[in-house]
Amino acid sequence: MSELEPTAASTAPAGGRWWLIAIAAAALGGIYALGASGFPVSEPDEARYAEIARELLVRNDWITPHLNFVKYFEKPPFVYWATASAFRIFGFNEFAARLPSLVSALATIALVAWLAGRIYDRPTRSLTAGILASGPYYAVLGQTLTLDLALTFFVTAALVATWVGAQRPSRWWYRCAYVATALGVLTKGPVAAVLVGGTAGLFLLIDGGWRALRRAIDPVGVALAAVIILPWFILVSWRNPEFPQFFFVDQHVKRFLWTKEHRAPMWFYLPLLPVALFPWSLLPFVDPAVWRPHLDPRRWSSATRFLVLWVVVVVGFFSLSTSKLLTYILPAVPPLAVLLARLFADALARRRTELFVRGGGLLFVLGAATALAAVVVPLVVKHWRAPLLLPYLAVGGLILIVTGLYMRRSAQRDRLSASLAVLSAGAIAFLAVGVSGRGLVVSYRDLGHAAAAALQPGDQLAVYGHYVSGIPFYSGQRVIMIRSWGELEFGSRQGDQSAYFWPSDEQLRQAWRSPQRLLLVINRNELDGLQPPLDPPPVQLAAEGKKVLVANHAGREPGERR
Repeated sequence: MSELEPTAASTAPAGGRWWLIAIAAAALGGIYALGASGFPVSEPDEARYAEIARELLVRNDWITPHLNFVKYFEKPPFVYWATASAFRIFGFNEFAARLPSLVSALATIALVAWLAGRIYDRPTRSLTAGILASGPYYAVLGQTLTLDLALTFFVTAALVATWVGAQRPSRWWYRCAYVATALGVLTKGPVAAVLVGGTAGLFLLIDGGWRALRRAIDPVGVALAAVIILPWFILVSWRNPEFPQFFFVDQHVKRFLWTKEHRAPMWFYLPLLPVALFPWSLLPFVDPAVWRPHLDPRRWSSATRFLVLWVVVVVGFFSLSTSKLLTYILPAVPPLAVLLARLFADALARRRTELFVRGGGLLFVLGAATALAAVVVPLVVKHWRAPLLLPYLAVGGLILIVTGLYMRRSAQRDRLSASLAVLSAGAIAFLAVGVSGRGLVVSYRDLGHAAAAALQPGDQLAVYGHYVSGIPFYSGQRVIMIRSWGELEFGSRQGDQSAYFWPSDEQLRQAWRSPQRLLLVINRNELDGLQPPLDPPPVQLAAEGKKVLVANHAGREPGERR
C-alpha cells in the first residue's frame, strides 16, 4: 500500500462536516457507555475477573490472586488491580468492573488514530477511529471485562512508541515501549513481550538492519521493564512456591504447545479477520481493484510494512498455539483498522465508485439474509434462547438493508462522501443493536442477588456441579463446591479446603438433613435427577435461566430467634 499524494478529494472528509463527526462520536460514546454499565457481568470470564478483584479487596491481599477464596494463578494481576481500584472508587457494580476495558478501548482508539494521522494523513486518521470504534468485535470486547483489551492497549502503545522511536534519534520512545511491554506482561504474561518483540524486531531488522535493531536494545529500557515486572513475580513466588511451575510451565509453555483446552486448527483465525471490523472489513472484497495494486510488498511504504508485520506476528503467533480463543487476536485489530482506513481513503481519493456501489449491494444482500434468519431460526433451533434473538436479527437486517440501499444510491450519484457517511451511520446503528443484545448472554445476577437477600448469619451457600463466578460476586459469599471444581481444581489442592469442596452427593445429603440452613444453586434437571430426592424437600427461593436457588429450611423472619 504505497503512499498517496494529498488531494482535495482525500482531505475533504477530514476538513468538512465536523458536526457529522461529532454526532458519530457522541453516538459511539453512548453505545460504549450502555455496554459498560447496562448489563450484568456474564459467565464465565467477566464474572470470574470481577470476583477475583472483589476478593482482592475483601482479603486486602494485592499479591496472591484468589477465586472463591482459593489461589488462582492463571493470569498476572494488573487488570485485577485496576478493577479492584475501580470497585473501591465506584462500588461493586458492572460499570466499575468494566471500566479498565472501557478506558483501554478508548485509549487504544485515540492512540492508533494518532498513529494513522502521523504516518499517513488526516482522512486516514478519522477513518481509523471510526472503523475501529464501530467494529462489533472490538467494540463489544471494549465493553467487556477481560484481559484482552488491556493487553491490546499496552501492545499498541509499545509498538506506536517503537515506530516513533525508529524515526527519531532519541531513545526515550524506545524506553516508553519497554514500559508499555512490561505492563502488558503484568496484564497477561510473557505473550506481551513476544508480540511486541516479534513485531518490533522484524520491522527494525527489515527496515533498518542490525544497526537499527541494536539501537532499540536499550539497557535503561530493560531496567525500567525489570523494575515494573519483577517485584510482583518475586513476591508471589516467595509467598507461593507452587506459583512458578503452574504459571510459567502449565499455563504458558504447556498451554501453547500441548494443551487439550480450547484446541482448534491453525486456520482458526482466518475466517475471523474478514469480519473482525464488519461491515468495513467485508466491503473491499467486492472491489478487488481497490486493494490489488497494493499486494506487492516492494511498493509498500515503511509504515505499511510495519502495520502488516504487526498483524502477521499477532495472528501467526496465536495460530501456532494449540489453545485458541476468539479474543486472542484482538491486538491485531488496531493495525488492521489503519490498513482498512487507508484503503477507504485511497478509494475516495481515486473516486472508486464501484467500491461503494457494490458494497451497498453486498450490505443489502446480507441484511436480507439476516432478516430471513429471524424467520428461519425458530423453525430449526429449539434452544429456549433462540426466540429472544429474533428482534435483534430483524432490526439488524433492516439496518443493513437501508444502509445498503442509500449507500448504493449515493455512490451512483457520485456522492462518495455521502455514501461513506451512510456506511458510517449504518455501522454505528448495527453496533447499537448488537450491544443491546448483550443481555442475552449467560448471567446469574438475579440469582446471586436472591442468595444475598436470603442468606442469614450462619447459613451456607453451595453450587452443585458447575462453578458459577457470578454467584459469589453478586451474593458476596464464598460458595461450597459439590462434585466438580472446574477452574478451581488447582486452588482446591492448596491447603486444607475440604470444608468448601465436597466430592460426593452424600456430603450434600448429610448437610441437607442438618439443622444448619443450606442454600443450593443447581441446574433444574440435576435437582430433578437426584436419586433419592433431597430430604427435606427443597424450598425454591429463586430461578434464573437453567438454574434454581433452593434451601433445606425456610428462612427466619426478621427478629425471629433461632
